[in-house]
Amino acid sequence: MNKASRIYLFPTDTEATIFRELSPEARVVVSGVGMVATSATIMHLVREGVVGAQSCVVLAGIAGAYGSDIAVGEVVEVTAERCSELPERFQQSYTTEPYTSLRCVCSNTVHGASSVADDALVENMEGAALFALAEVVGFRAVEIRAISNRVGEPFALWRVKEAVEVLGRTLAALEARM
Repeated sequence: MNKASRIYLFPTDTEATIFRELSPEARVVVSGVGMVATSATIMHLVREGVVGAQSCVVLAGIAGAYGSDIAVGEVVEVTAERCSELPERFQQSYTTEPYTSLRCVCSNTVHGASSVADDALVENMEGAALFALAEVVGFRAVEIRAISNRVGEPFALWRVKEAVEVLGRTLAALEARM
């Protein structure tokens, strides 16, 4: 996939900062936090012709880890997502093939409240929206997350700055190789 067809989507400007500095030629879009903002941004990009079937949308940001199987500061690729707060009969799982050599994990997408981990190792607020729209529109979805915290810990304990730095550096290294 050529670089021109790859778009990097970040929930917040803070999460995009280091990557923007290290990869100034990359196409970066800040979507806003959560599934609704992410969906609206992606659909805007589709409508404007920026994203289509030949595109690769890389959603990148921080995430929380369930338990201690993933270290705070580790960067992972999410290859399975589900919107975990829905009743089980309405839950849908989404999967994609690995795009990088990063560790592949399953994630729960939540609206803000922590959920039960089940088989997920991480939790975020946007991923299921990306994967659902990728199925409908036909673009390649890639989700990269840096672990900033343990799910359920107070925000004061989160290591956002560290996670954003390692995320930016990891993405820049991946972008340089692709």
